[in-house]
Amino acid sequence: MTSVVGGTGVVVVDNPLVEGLDGAQAETSTTRPISRLFFLIVISSSQSENFCTPILERSGPNDRSEKHYCLRMRRNLFILSLFLLAALTASCSGTEGVIEIEMLDNTFVPEDLAIAVGETVRFTNAGRNPHNAIAVDGSWSTTDAFGNIVMEDGDATDITFDRPGVYTYFCSFHATPTADGYAGMIGTITVGDASAEAAPAEASPGQASDAAASGVTLMVPGDGYLTIQSAVDAAKPGDMILIAGGVYKEQVNVTTDRLIIRGEDRNTVIIDGEFLRENGINIVGANGVAVENLTVRNATGNGVFWNGVVGYRGSYLTSIDNWVYGIYAFDSTDGLLEHSYASGSYDAGFYIGQCDPCNAVVKNVHAEYNGLGFSGTNASVNLYLINSEYNNNIAGVVPNTLDSETLPPVHDVIVAGNYIHDNGELNAPTGKLEWSGYGSGIILAGSVNSQIHNNLVINNAGSGIGIVPMIDVNFWPSQGNVVEDNIVLGSGRADLMLGGPLESGSCFSNNTAETKIPSLLTVLHSCNGLNVNMAFGLAGTSDLLGRVAQAQNGVGTDLEHGDAQKPGPQEQMPGGKDAPVRTATNLFLTTNIETLATPAFVEGTAINDRNLVISGVSLGSGFWPLFFGAILHWIPRLVWGLGALWALLKLRQRDELRPLTRWISIAIVTLVPVLGVMFFALFGWKEKPVGWRVGRVLGYTGVWLVLVIAGLLIGKVV
Repeated sequence: MTSVVGGTGVVVVDNPLVEGLDGAQAETSTTRPISRLFFLIVISSSQSENFCTPILERSGPNDRSEKHYCLRMRRNLFILSLFLLAALTASCSGTEGVIEIEMLDNTFVPEDLAIAVGETVRFTNAGRNPHNAIAVDGSWSTTDAFGNIVMEDGDATDITFDRPGVYTYFCSFHATPTADGYAGMIGTITVGDASAEAAPAEASPGQASDAAASGVTLMVPGDGYLTIQSAVDAAKPGDMILIAGGVYKEQVNVTTDRLIIRGEDRNTVIIDGEFLRENGINIVGANGVAVENLTVRNATGNGVFWNGVVGYRGSYLTSIDNWVYGIYAFDSTDGLLEHSYASGSYDAGFYIGQCDPCNAVVKNVHAEYNGLGFSGTNASVNLYLINSEYNNNIAGVVPNTLDSETLPPVHDVIVAGNYIHDNGELNAPTGKLEWSGYGSGIILAGSVNSQIHNNLVINNAGSGIGIVPMIDVNFWPSQGNVVEDNIVLGSGRADLMLGGPLESGSCFSNNTAETKIPSLLTVLHSCNGLNVNMAFGLAGTSDLLGRVAQAQNGVGTDLEHGDAQKPGPQEQMPGGKDAPVRTATNLFLTTNIETLATPAFVEGTAINDRNLVISGVSLGSGFWPLFFGAILHWIPRLVWGLGALWALLKLRQRDELRPLTRWISIAIVTLVPVLGVMFFALFGWKEKPVGWRVGRVLGYTGVWLVLVIAGLLIGKVV
């Protein structure tokens, strides 16, 4: 069904095509394209006819071999093309005549849209979290059009605007009411010639003031404030809310700049979401807010959350069992997260997302028993992850690129001076995407020009330090990253790992490590010498795809919200309630980024043995990683190795070849993986007819592609 915004509000027009859905959905669509690589098969099918035409024309009535193989090749490729087109068609739906707004995580794209009267807008959830869109004036909503307040990833619904006006709207899950309207995930649609001045005023991140604290302290409980929220509502910019020990069963929403929210005791001042409320402390559009010396637990979403701010600080915080993120800054700059602890979040204990430049430092923090210790999606430039400990998570530190947030790709991140160990913890909660990084200490996924140095990375169940591309709606190769001066030992799969395809410029030097993928990693990808691009190299990436397929098919941990191991008492903020009062302004320029030395390796620490790994593929990872490892790495390597041996034997029998031609042919088949053998089979194997050669090469390639595509589809990777 489609909603129409007109003079009498929202009119729901029934669509007979969606009858039987019990009103739960309306005009939904999923627009996740399969890789453009698959179109090559379709192109090959059409071109094979042109290739075979001259063969058919010159063949005599009794010359059946070339005709037979050409016709069979053409038929098989045509059938394969139809199969691929059907898969592509099933995964997409048309959008002709419809203007799309993507609901990314915490952002509408575009945020401001101008359309003509009568045009239709399609709201599509392209993020990983639930979203919706609701007009501030109540005239329309995706809830009415879609039939449900929750739109999950891939859901879409259409709304037609038949009345001029300016419609400001918000996501009820990721926006907060303010005195001037809403702040957070908001957008505006201007229909027709209506003046934008008619739109309600919205809070703006603006610029953080460097004004000092006001010197005013509001006591909770005390001074008439029985809840933290009542004190926050009464506070003026620069005031401090000082909270006495106790369990506060509330969500605290902050929209006032430069507040300091401080607990008297980190371990006894507890904001408890009771597994009911989305956030512990929700700071939206309020610049320069500092939260310190308290515990937040049991929120269904996030523990402490800054959204769309300039200036934020979290000091001496404890986050326990906040289900999505523990301590979280989104679309925010000029930040400092320090001396804090996070556990029990299925996504990440610490998270910074969608900022460029971030101008942020995460230091002296500890994350354990989370999906990811730290996750930074599309968080780039002047982001320092330093001097911290990440252990017993599904994966440790994961700067990454995703299309579900703006500002891709992630780039220019510094990961240094950290102690990262024993990740690959099966007693930690996890989501599907987080499981894909299982066992990694540090993994750069779709990263450009980031640096990893002076870290101690030991006893992680997968790869100690890995660099891989990221596959989302788009393909994001990793490029130009530097891995130097780390100690990496005891990794289950490989201490150092580089994965393709299309990786270029990343390098490894001066690391203490025993196992590598590929085995010649430090020779072929050195920061101080030879550094060749990795056009293929799917040994590293195959495990990532396999883990995604595992998660999509129910493999992973099954911990429920609140089941993760609990920490003991945490360190108090020096000075406690009497510590100097500081707002969160101009933090990045004034934060001392200490000398980033490698953490000391404790003599006598037991180092784990490596798992059974054959040619870069771990045999103990389960069916899907083994399947993709075999299809994407073992088979191409076998084709290259055995094919090169066969080609060399054939070349040895070609006495008529000139020496230069012979040596060029030898170089091609031995130095160019797979493609060199295919080239020789097509142009150097003169014993067989052209059609026979083309049929064999394209036929076997087609079978391999079908296996790859079938794995991606059956494994629900795409």
